[in-house]
Amino acid sequence: MFTSRTGLVAGLLFALVPTVTRYGHEARPYAFAVLFSVLATLLLLPALLRPTLKGWALYTSAITLTGLSHLVALCVVVAHAVAVLRARRGGDHVALWAFGCAVVMGTSAVVPMIAKGSEQAGRIAWRNATVRDLTTYPMELFGTWFSGAVVMGLGVVGLLTAGRKAVVVPAVWAVLPPVLAFLTSDLFRLFQPRYLLFTVPAWLLLAAAGAVRCADALTLAGWTGRLRRVAGGVLVTGAVAGFAFQVLPALATARQDLSGEPDFAAAGHIVTAGQRPGDGIVYNGDFGVRKAMAYEIREGARPKDVLMKLTPQQTGWYAADECDVPAACLVGRRRLWLVSTAAGSTRSGMSASTGAALAGRFTVVHTKRLHNLTVQLLERRNR
Repeated sequence: MFTSRTGLVAGLLFALVPTVTRYGHEARPYAFAVLFSVLATLLLLPALLRPTLKGWALYTSAITLTGLSHLVALCVVVAHAVAVLRARRGGDHVALWAFGCAVVMGTSAVVPMIAKGSEQAGRIAWRNATVRDLTTYPMELFGTWFSGAVVMGLGVVGLLTAGRKAVVVPAVWAVLPPVLAFLTSDLFRLFQPRYLLFTVPAWLLLAAAGAVRCADALTLAGWTGRLRRVAGGVLVTGAVAGFAFQVLPALATARQDLSGEPDFAAAGHIVTAGQRPGDGIVYNGDFGVRKAMAYEIREGARPKDVLMKLTPQQTGWYAADECDVPAACLVGRRRLWLVSTAAGSTRSGMSASTGAALAGRFTVVHTKRLHNLTVQLLERRNR
């Protein structure tokens, strides 16, 4: 869509955007949505220039992967449709049919997830977008006000100066999804910057085009072509370096654990180092504590989750179902690890029967308080 220099600048900026680091090390699907939406675009453009069955099949697969990573990311197909319509006006009468088949086949594989997900729409019903959400969108999308202002500001410059044919696809890719998500927020509740992270590459393409245009405009018109290219490269390099210097603190913050997240990694180390054969483990607090600890102590032997009756996978929800009679499930356990994310007492919010079973049969022998999390070792009382 642009020159190789523009692509290089866009790639460098992508590596420096704080939200790329922020969501790149998460297990949530937003990084995959970025990956597959870019991959689908990369596969579409050569398929339009040199159509082959293999090329369109790969594009179909990329559309499926985009939808499976995040449904909102399928909005990138609208930008693709613009490129296809341009190709059709250029005389390619096969492109529209091939694109239509690819989209139908690619999205059909996502239909079961859409059907299942619609049953859980109530889980995000509380998200009601307001004008304030719209005004903070640049900062939330790019990680800081500085990066949001620079990227979007240069993106507008690129949009106005790089030529309509070059910018139309990234412009639709960058602008249309947030507009649609905001206008339909009362119905679908999908206006969340992280849901729209897949638009960042499009913004960066436009920003890189704007940066290159500005650099070219600042070089002296009387210089030779080679000298102007060198001077322009120096200006662009300096601009990228300045951008990097400004966002380094935000990048350092993005690499840290979120302030409100419990220190599950440290808890996993404590349990792993101190466990003995026959130990059990019980949980209290946030519904994610069980899954997080299962991940942290996933290797080798680990204490048995003694209160779990049905796994989260079996319940179809984040939390597990626990024993109806906790005292019966604790029979035969000499030691228990209690991992709690509850504020205050480690047993705050615990069911009365579970709390009574633990208090009546076990005593606390060791307590380790971590960030937003407490680990206790309990031993059975001697009767």
